[in-house]
Amino acid sequence: MELTSTKQRRAVALAIGAASVLLALFVNEPYVLLVAVAVICICIGWEAGLVAVAAAGLLSCVILFSLESGATGGAVRLAVFVVAALALWFVIKIFRTMSFYDRVYHDTGPGVADIPGLGWSASADGRLRLVSPAALEYVGVTADEMRRIMDGDDYHWTQFVHSDDVEASMARWRHSLQTGEPVIDEHRMRRFDGTYRWFRDTGIASRNEYGRITGWYGHTADIDDQKKAESALRERERELRLLVDTVPTMIWLMTPAGLPYYFNKRFVDWAGIDSAKAQPRGTRQFASHVELFHPDDRAAVKTVFEKSFARGEPLQHKGRLCRRDGEYRWIDSRFEPLRDEDGTILRWYGVNFDIDDEVRAQESLRLADERLARALRAASLSELSVSIAHELNQPLQAVVANTGAFQRWLSADPPNFSHASRVAQKIIRNADAAAQVITRIRALFSKTEAEPHPIDLNAVIREVCDLLGDRLASSSVKLDLQLDPGLPATVADLVQMEQVVLNIVRNGIEAMDDVNTTVRSLRIVSRRQNDGTVEVEVRDSGRGLSDPERIFEAFYTTKPDGMGMGLAICHSIVEAHRGRLWGENVETGGASITFSLPIRAGDSTKTATGATVRA
Repeated sequence: MELTSTKQRRAVALAIGAASVLLALFVNEPYVLLVAVAVICICIGWEAGLVAVAAAGLLSCVILFSLESGATGGAVRLAVFVVAALALWFVIKIFRTMSFYDRVYHDTGPGVADIPGLGWSASADGRLRLVSPAALEYVGVTADEMRRIMDGDDYHWTQFVHSDDVEASMARWRHSLQTGEPVIDEHRMRRFDGTYRWFRDTGIASRNEYGRITGWYGHTADIDDQKKAESALRERERELRLLVDTVPTMIWLMTPAGLPYYFNKRFVDWAGIDSAKAQPRGTRQFASHVELFHPDDRAAVKTVFEKSFARGEPLQHKGRLCRRDGEYRWIDSRFEPLRDEDGTILRWYGVNFDIDDEVRAQESLRLADERLARALRAASLSELSVSIAHELNQPLQAVVANTGAFQRWLSADPPNFSHASRVAQKIIRNADAAAQVITRIRALFSKTEAEPHPIDLNAVIREVCDLLGDRLASSSVKLDLQLDPGLPATVADLVQMEQVVLNIVRNGIEAMDDVNTTVRSLRIVSRRQNDGTVEVEVRDSGRGLSDPERIFEAFYTTKPDGMGMGLAICHSIVEAHRGRLWGENVETGGASITFSLPIRAGDSTKTATGATVRA
């Protein structure tokens, strides 16, 4: 019979001890009690055996001295009995101690010491019967102390396990004892210095030829570093999931075939996807996701997605997606494949951006642009009417002025036919200029272009000054011409250049109306620049420009009776000739208006007449 538990050993020891006592009393022979002492020492322990020696000595004393011969030989026999009992106890104690040491250090063979971690074995009932020297060293107990622990309660080893893990560890150990299944348990074990580290217990049952469990063998491996690494990994995973769930965009993952299997929390909350009905990886039907799109977009979305997945190309697509409240909102979807080192797609990463507000804002802006364009067309028509009136007004005013001069020369006594003839030529030229304005306006609406020709800007300046001679004289303006005699010709529209110079010169004269007549001067300079352009500068001695940045805007004027179109028209004409027009104040007083034109040969690109009316 094999005694496999402490309770069984104690029960057997008590039964044999009681039988020995009864037999000793029955036959009046105290030496029978040595059997009880031996059984208690072997089955219970040396401490209980020592108590049994003392009890047996007392009982022997009673038996020996109750006999008739007790007075003569009882003392000697009692002494012999006590010595024999102590000797038996001492031998058994030595045997038990040496047996444990042998099992721990000598009789274990090469396996226990070589077991990685802390090796151990237990009896079939789970009672710990052997631990490796490494285990003793870790928990900080000697072999003798461990033997006493083993002689105690069957599960007294739990004193080394953390109190929070004892219940779960015992439950798993009892389950394995009942079912014979391998035990795999993770718990914290106290080290000799009082600190706890995580260990993994792994044990399997040893069976005899009949399949009966004869013992358990296993080892306890230190997994504390692994546990800490796993804990750190879980924390990083938690932080990553928190980041993915809180980032202000909708994220989802798909299999290499394009089947969605993960949606972050923001996507789930936005689209109302039921996360409780989680489906296995890659089993979610693609059609169930396409159904979230607007019915008008589904066919295009499905085609574009399948094409991208088939080719393995990144995709950016905009479509209307149904929100959980049933409203369709514009979404910007972008997909990127994740590939391994061989280029094989492992999964697809997708992000969705809600751009509905942006799309609606762009649509509102587009509608506003259309309304503005209609308003600008209406304003342009009004501006065109003003421009036509302004352009016709100049040659017609010149016609009226020259007609008056013509009448004066003819009415003179005697009539001055020579001067009248020159004035008549000016009237004809002014009438031609008015006719050319009409011609250019007609060309504008018929989308035709005027023919530019090489012109002499010095001649244009002199002609304008001659035309405005009476105005200069009546305004007491001193004219200072500084014209470059070597100024090269440039290709331009003659009438338009006359219009530009006329506008600038007349503005300069009008700018000096409110200054003293003694300081009124107008200087006109023509010069050639090193950058391949010619410049014409008109400088007055008036009060300067109040806002040089706005003087070329249409309808901007500082004159009470002005229309604000003169310089705007000049700016358009100069730009149409690929030139530049600018204005600035002069430090000594007054303002300077300058325009530059590129020096071009006679075959240069034609100049659009439409520039004459574009402000």
